[in-house]
Formats: sequence, C-alpha cells, structure tokens
Amino acid sequence: MGYLLNVELDLHTGKDNEGYDLIFTFSENSYFKGTQIKKSLFCKNKGICEKTTSTPIEWKEACNPTIKKQKKKKKGKKVTVEVKQESFFNFFANLDPDNKPKDDEKKDEKKDKDDEDGFEDVNEEFDEKLAEDLEMADQIKDDLVPLALEYYLGVIDIDEDGDDSDDSGDDKKKGGDSDSDGDKKKKKKKKGKKGGDPAAALAEAAGADGKDCKNQ
Repeated sequence: MGYLLNVELDLHTGKDNEGYDLIFTFSENSYFKGTQIKKSLFCKNKGICEKTTSTPIEWKEACNPTIKKQKKKKKGKKVTVEVKQESFFNFFANLDPDNKPKDDEKKDEKKDKDDEDGFEDVNEEFDEKLAEDLEMADQIKDDLVPLALEYYLGVIDIDEDGDDSDDSGDDKKKGGDSDSDGDKKKKKKKKGKKGGDPAAALAEAAGADGKDCKNQ
C-alpha cells in the first residue's frame, strides 16, 4: 500500500467510553514530515462520536492534497486563494464542537432571530462530518485492521472500482454447474456512505511514489 506500513487500533478504556485511536504508520516520504498520524475518536456511546482529534500533518511544499491554490479576481485584482479538495487526508481534520473555526463563530454572532436556519445548517454540517468520520473509522477498525494480513497477501483483492472481493467461497455454482464465461463471482464488502472502501481509499492516498507531488 505504498508508503503506508501499518494501521494499529488502540481502544480507549474506562466506563462509558466507546472511543478508540487509529494509528497510521508510514515510511519516510516526499509528501509530509514524520511517519505517524494518529486519529482519535471520542465516543461515550457506541455509534455516536462527540469529537475527533488528529496528529497535525506538516505537509511539504506543494504536497498537500486537501487544498489547491487557484487564482481569482477580487476587486479587480488577481489573488491566489486556497480551495478545499476531496482527499482521504481530510479524515485527519480535528472536529471539536467547543473549538469551531473563527469564521463560523463570526457568522453565528451575526445571525439575527429571523435567520435561525443558517445556524442550524452549520451544526448539521458539523454533525454529518462527525458521522462520516466515525463510519469511515469503524470500517477501518472492523474490516481493514483485522484483515490486514489478508489484504497484504492479496487474499482479498481491491478491484478498479475500489470494492473488495473475496474469491474464496463463490467460485463454483451449486449443483455442479460450470461457469461458461469463466468469470468468478465477487463478494463485495459494504461500502461507506461517503469515501467508499477504506482499503481502497488508503491505497489511493498512500500509494503514490512521490514523483507527482505538484498538486498546487
């Protein structure tokens, strides 16, 4: 899986604590400094994530896949702005309800009594992001980590669409019938609501060779 060497699971301990840490270990690479990124999910109840924290990623120059620099006109002048991009590494953003971005806080302060929908939208978006992060993390915890050896040995393959396929049990039809087309049936694993299969996402995110680090 490219630069990714290992994914470890560390369950939180204590009463009413369903959280856990996912520790991603990479080899030294041309994209970011350091070799380990930890994603922590804090959950008092199973299935409900309250906040997440992650190791800050120190990206090397022009190698951050989560943003892209674009030139736009502003007040008659061309300025360079940063635009957010879809990337697996957005998974490592901190989500803390007690520490919202300053822009969101300013928007909330300006909302009057007749404009409560905007405030609700900000919170709904935050809750959706928490739910998506938890779903992705649970897939990694329950699927990728326990089956890491199988993925490594190729027992479970990842097809071009990012689906996992396990050819161990559905190669033959019942009753002795042969498959005239010679195609094997593939048992597809459950994909997440957003972001697809975690193994495919990790392979895509960490599988580059470092030569194309010019996304900006």
